Amino acid sequence: MAVAGERPRDARAGTVRPRMDRRGRLRKGAGDRGGTRQARRSREKGTRKHLARRGGGGAAMTETQKMNIDDLSLHAGGDDIAAVKGPNAVMHTWFQLFRTAMIHAIDNQALQKPIASMVEMTETLVPREGRVSFQAKDKSLFVNGTKLRLSTDEYELAREIFEFFEERGIGGFSIDGGMDAAAVRALLSALIYTNEREFGKLEAAVKAAGIPFRLNKPMGTGKKSKAEITLERRSYTFFTYSKLIVLYRSLVASATVPNAQRTFLMKKIARTVQALVDICLEDDHTFLTVSAVKSGEAYAAHHAANVAILAIALGEKLGLSKVELADLAMGAVFHDVGLQNCPADVMLKSNPLSPDDRALVEQHPMRSVEYLLQQKVFNKSLLSQIVVAFEHHRYSDGSGYPAASRKPDIFSRIVTISDVYDALTTQRPWRNAFMPDEALGMMTRDKRFDPALMKVFVNTLGLYPIGTVVRLHSGEIGVVIYGGGEGERLNHPIITLIGSDGSATGTLDLAEQTADGRYRWSIAMTEDPAKYGIQPSGIIAASAGVGD
Repeated sequence: MAVAGERPRDARAGTVRPRMDRRGRLRKGAGDRGGTRQARRSREKGTRKHLARRGGGGAAMTETQKMNIDDLSLHAGGDDIAAVKGPNAVMHTWFQLFRTAMIHAIDNQALQKPIASMVEMTETLVPREGRVSFQAKDKSLFVNGTKLRLSTDEYELAREIFEFFEERGIGGFSIDGGMDAAAVRALLSALIYTNEREFGKLEAAVKAAGIPFRLNKPMGTGKKSKAEITLERRSYTFFTYSKLIVLYRSLVASATVPNAQRTFLMKKIARTVQALVDICLEDDHTFLTVSAVKSGEAYAAHHAANVAILAIALGEKLGLSKVELADLAMGAVFHDVGLQNCPADVMLKSNPLSPDDRALVEQHPMRSVEYLLQQKVFNKSLLSQIVVAFEHHRYSDGSGYPAASRKPDIFSRIVTISDVYDALTTQRPWRNAFMPDEALGMMTRDKRFDPALMKVFVNTLGLYPIGTVVRLHSGEIGVVIYGGGEGERLNHPIITLIGSDGSATGTLDLAEQTADGRYRWSIAMTEDPAKYGIQPSGIIAASAGVGD
């Protein structure tokens, strides 16, 4: 979704909002006074227009410049490996080798390039480094002790490597010398072209092959602290979220995806959505962290994933069952899929849309329905997705599009709220992003949203949603990384403190109290991250132990 009739608001970058009564602001619209108040009202004139403009940036998507995970899975042994540099090249080389071997026989021509890449890697890196060690631990990958920073595209690749190792009880491997093509084929015979899955027997077979390759056992983790468990849970949440983005982007990258590949990707998306539901049911606050990850360049895929995250979190608060949450999330993922047919020059316009452009954009609910109707199996879940796709631009007061007489379904109303919040808080070509608390205030005052659902939504996110930049009365600045919920957590989140150089310096729990029952720290105001050059997404990702 996007803001209709709005022009770029470069002037708002760097402004500081005065302190205000948080609860009054949300419930009554109270807040700024004088000129500041008038300026805010001026900013909110576009709210209704905002909800009528664009649904997303689907058509603006271009193929990623990095290696595509699904291409790797389906066409292993391609030339893309040559473009991968640094320690991540070890991961890519290993993935292409074992994945291709699992698909093709050892004498198949498709193995020639992956084997050649493995030979080149060992002959290049071993003389320079002395050895090559590739190890998995706690859902992270290490090359010679260096933890790999994975791009969004690489998370799906890493997941398959984890599964390969876990199925065989392997923790990783070490290479102590150069390997020629015959040595690599001997490795594949001992490790891949066998039904054996027991680590001891696989280790013995590799040793018997007489090659400079050794299997490593999984690294022991010992008893984990509460902080380590939390960090691992956050990392897995980011991992699953990134996987959904990769799958969605692969699905809509081309208007002519073969039916077999489309079915394959849809099934993987459904399984990933189910995994996200499980994560939410286990820890809804940690789960919400990923919804603050924003990307203006890859907007469509991030928006689809973020709306799904927010919808699941809201649906869980409403008491929906696990099956219902999965159906709701699938509807959220595909609510804007019809926008892939809109021209990029329309989706990325910085000026107000013309009547013709607006008419084109407003066709996307029906285009989304048509896309979903191409599924071979029609069931209740698909029906829910179709209803959401058709109704997510319609509102409780009867406004919106396409025109219809019935009140929008509960799933549609949930997705509408999630859709608008994520769109408002994301940078778009025609406007700057609104701050999270600012977006909540605007939406709460807009009578078109279901008021009961909005109240639950505010309680879910908290008065200071994840990603909000705040200034404490002590003068310190931080980014909210954990909030929401009832009681004190509603307005006393956990923040990551930001130093003068823009880097994280520590964590504060604003719910912590002194011996006499007073809060040690309190929030004075919210700040615009652009003023300080802060990227909340990067801070949040770092707090979860992953790269941004």
